Amino acid sequence: MNSFQLGCLCLGAPFLGAIFAYIMAHNNRKAGQWICVNAIGICFLSGCVLFYKIAKSEISGSVHLFTWIKAETIRVNWGFLFDSLSTLMILIVSFISLLVHIYSVGYMRDEPDKLSFFGHLNLFTFMMIVLVSAPNMLQLFCGWEGVGLASYLLIGYWHEKPSATTASIKAFVMNRIGDIGLVLALGAIFTFFHTLDFEHFFSLLKETECLPKDYWLNIIGLLLLLGAMGKSGQFGLHTWLPDAMEAPTPVSALLHAATMVTAGVFLIIRFSPLFELAPIAKQAMMFIGLTTGFFAGFVALTQTDIKKIIAYSTCSQLGMMFMACAAGAYSVAFLHLFTHAFFKALLFLCAGSVIHAMSHEQNIFKMGGLKSYLPSSYYTMIIGTLALTGFPFFAGYYSKDLIFESIYLSSIPFAQVYYGLCLLLTLITGLYSWRLLFLVFHGKSKADEHVIAHIHKTGKLMQYPINILAAGSVIMGYIGVKLLIDQSLGFSWDKNIIENISVHVPIWVKLFPLVFSCLALFFCYYMYIQKPFVPLAVAQKFPNLHKFLKNKFYIDEFYYHKIALPFIKLGSFLYKAVDRNIIDKYGPDGFANASLKLGGYMQKPQTGYLFHYGFIAILGIVLILGVYLAMQSFPHLSKMLLYIMGRL
Repeated sequence: MNSFQLGCLCLGAPFLGAIFAYIMAHNNRKAGQWICVNAIGICFLSGCVLFYKIAKSEISGSVHLFTWIKAETIRVNWGFLFDSLSTLMILIVSFISLLVHIYSVGYMRDEPDKLSFFGHLNLFTFMMIVLVSAPNMLQLFCGWEGVGLASYLLIGYWHEKPSATTASIKAFVMNRIGDIGLVLALGAIFTFFHTLDFEHFFSLLKETECLPKDYWLNIIGLLLLLGAMGKSGQFGLHTWLPDAMEAPTPVSALLHAATMVTAGVFLIIRFSPLFELAPIAKQAMMFIGLTTGFFAGFVALTQTDIKKIIAYSTCSQLGMMFMACAAGAYSVAFLHLFTHAFFKALLFLCAGSVIHAMSHEQNIFKMGGLKSYLPSSYYTMIIGTLALTGFPFFAGYYSKDLIFESIYLSSIPFAQVYYGLCLLLTLITGLYSWRLLFLVFHGKSKADEHVIAHIHKTGKLMQYPINILAAGSVIMGYIGVKLLIDQSLGFSWDKNIIENISVHVPIWVKLFPLVFSCLALFFCYYMYIQKPFVPLAVAQKFPNLHKFLKNKFYIDEFYYHKIALPFIKLGSFLYKAVDRNIIDKYGPDGFANASLKLGGYMQKPQTGYLFHYGFIAILGIVLILGVYLAMQSFPHLSKMLLYIMGRL
């Protein structure tokens, strides 16, 4: 099969699956959901073949489908760009999506309208593949907005819950703020470079005479960074991401592991040639990534919702990816995106199994002692936690430590300081990760008797994807390094970066992250297993700090009271004072009222009495005769009246 056929299969299968699901939405037969699963399976198999052909250099470059926009100064084609970055992204997206679809068959078994849910999942996958395979910026923007739409539908799937509809609207609005930056960046790129095609744009960046002034490159980089911040939930535009946990748990796994939030990191990697010419934008990226990592990590330490803890973990890990990109290690950032997809999907699906078994209870302080009830979820969640915290031979060990080492070796200002802060970030990551595991699976059960009586083991359809992700969380770090570093496969973007790290990084730089990960494990074991009263004592000793962290730095409250509420008041004032009292009163309502009043005046003479009509007729004849006699007596006046009537 050629690249055209493979691209059509990758895109067409989930698109047709979504169309089928929406048409048959009210048909609750099991065959319908399996058709959607098979559509993603076809997409994944096509991606595997495409990956193999790209690795063997049998196909490459862009594929033209049709001309979308043709004007005097612009020509935009619709097609595919198949390179190492897009092919690997297609593989990650389709594989994680396939596992999430299979898991959803068991998780959503009792949902009455589950086929529309599978349609949303298919649409989500389709839009993400449109985004990552786009050969030009306008098609990328279509996929960018498409994943925003699909996330809105999935987050608000349980629309009967007010919190779910509020979360979906919040996600949609916050992403629109970031999209403003992306739109302005694309407009600036077209203004200066007169193209939206990636290959042409990247070739122009290599020609010095084609480049605008440095400050314009930095402005474009900052605008692209704003767009990436919205999608990837970076500090400032992050508030939608934890609230998105109102969606069913499979959505959380897909959203955080392979689609929506990874789109921001993908955007930065795709535009990496531009960011290499925008040092101010890279410094801002480093600051944003570091701030997000610490903010999300500290907040996760005090949260009680099992899914929100993992969601804040995603924010923190995405911050690390931003830091790697800021250090110029784009392949390392992608390697962490690659490994993160497996262990974060694993953690979310394990959390979903716990929630499903606990009658949809999500508060970790109402769990405990689940190790004996859910042994499979316990051991697989240990694997995900070890991968997340970066223990040796697990996936996160290969990618997360490489981020720290590449930051240490980078030429950015204060590189060693950033490395030291990354070690502290490793400690925080371990603290909230092991805290979650120990509180959920160890100690005494804090659930009520009714919930304990209904605890059940994870079904096979839910357990198989979890086991596959657990295996991936162990081996995918090694495989990812081979893919991105082995020059023979053609997937290396940062030449010799691993060789430079292995040669120039001191041994203590490599060992310190592991030391801090072990410290986090020992601290949590002491506080939550041996001395479980210590966390409560610490919270009582520092109540203001604990409250500050638990309320997420009061950023949501700040946005509401300082931004949203003034606009709500302004909108209320404009509605009452301007819209109703001016526009409506003197506009449509004013004309309507005037017509009614005029009709009332015209209605009064229409009494139905014959003598009234006779009087009006005689009065009319008298007036006509009076006018005629006046015109005869005053000829000049009559000429003037005739002249005026003629002009009118």
